Amino acid sequence: MEYLIEHFQSYAQNYIAILIELYLILDVVLLVYWIRPFVGNKRAVYASAAVYYALWLICNHAGTSKDMDRILTIGFMVLSILTAWLLDNKRNPVQKIFLFFVFRLISWLSIELLSEIGFWERDFIFQFDWYKYSIEATVIEFLVWNPLQYTLALLLLYIVIRILHKTYRYKRDELTWQEFVLLLAPAWSLLLVKPIMSSYFLLWMDGMKNGSIKENIPANPYRVLFCLFAYVPIVAVMILYQKLKEKQEEAFVKDSVDKQIGDMSGHVEHIEEIYERMRGIRHDLGNHLTIIERLAEDGRTEELADYIKELGENFERLQPRVKTGNAVTDVVLSEIADRCEKEGIAFESTFAYPEDLEINPFDMSVVLTNALQNAVEASSSVSNPEICIKSVQREKVFIINVRNIVSGKVLITEEGLPETSKRESGHGYGLKNIRSIAVKYKGDIEIRQEEMDGRPYFIINIMLMGR
Repeated sequence: MEYLIEHFQSYAQNYIAILIELYLILDVVLLVYWIRPFVGNKRAVYASAAVYYALWLICNHAGTSKDMDRILTIGFMVLSILTAWLLDNKRNPVQKIFLFFVFRLISWLSIELLSEIGFWERDFIFQFDWYKYSIEATVIEFLVWNPLQYTLALLLLYIVIRILHKTYRYKRDELTWQEFVLLLAPAWSLLLVKPIMSSYFLLWMDGMKNGSIKENIPANPYRVLFCLFAYVPIVAVMILYQKLKEKQEEAFVKDSVDKQIGDMSGHVEHIEEIYERMRGIRHDLGNHLTIIERLAEDGRTEELADYIKELGENFERLQPRVKTGNAVTDVVLSEIADRCEKEGIAFESTFAYPEDLEINPFDMSVVLTNALQNAVEASSSVSNPEICIKSVQREKVFIINVRNIVSGKVLITEEGLPETSKRESGHGYGLKNIRSIAVKYKGDIEIRQEEMDGRPYFIINIMLMGR
């Protein structure tokens, strides 16, 4: 202790320098924790955090002027954002700006709040004579309070991040500039308060150095309350934003359901058209038989063969291309088969409708339409595409398996669903609709990605429980 007291000034400088370095490392760890759920590529997360940390080190050790520090601060923010954006397939750039901006803000608030509490701790402990007149007590307080202060600041930052993670539910949705301005509306005033508070502290410190101010910086409850209340509007606006997103999603789901109802109407019309044509052929069947009989009696075998062939082709055109055992699903799969043929996609189906299970054919058609349309869209970006659908029934359990080739690994969201590659709003609801129907029948969906014969496959299993 005597050696420590004797060399305390140099020791204290090294001690604080080490604490600051440790704080910055853990601050960057929390940055990784903050942005990880929002970014699909892990490399983008770690690389941008490394850039953030490297540039912080430059700021802390370069010994530059205040103006240059501000320029460097803006620079490392821009470079970190660019790194995250470029390595994350250039997706959601506005959200990247938002994420780093918010982290910088809440990180500053956390350390500022604990600094303010530090003034209260100083004023409190100075009330005791054993502290004021004991060098050992001063050294111990210095060694204990400083790491505790940084630890509490990091703990507070972690708690705020956890709250924001739970609040910000639609993490992979594209963020627009209008939404960016809305979310950061409470923070714009903090950008002005931060330099005002910094100027206040610098002026006070300069006054203490030149002797114009005798007292140390006083503790102030209003500065503490400001830091605490600054978190509230950030979280509140984010909650409001998520509520708006929920309303927007409900509207998109409604539009999706309306579109599917329209598709179902089209299927019904197609079935009615087939039945109408079958009734026409049945009505004319007597005439056809009479013509065949006369051609046979006259020995006009060549004309008879052509007539029977044409009649057979007419019957064949009435039959669905894919037969499943149900008129509605016959039409759905036949239309998908026709589309695949036009787009050069190999299509294979061994799907059989479960007649003995009480599963609504229109629910089934929604499942099939969404699953297969997603597969067709994914096949547009691969060479030699193929789609396979099959079904398996085990007593009351009915499983649909859809498999298609994809261009690469598909990112999976926290909900266990693939991340849509489409930037515009209103997409990505097909699998949600499938899951909602599966849950309706006390089932669920399973998504897998496998490699077969050197090619990546996307596989979805849909389980339905019949009655």
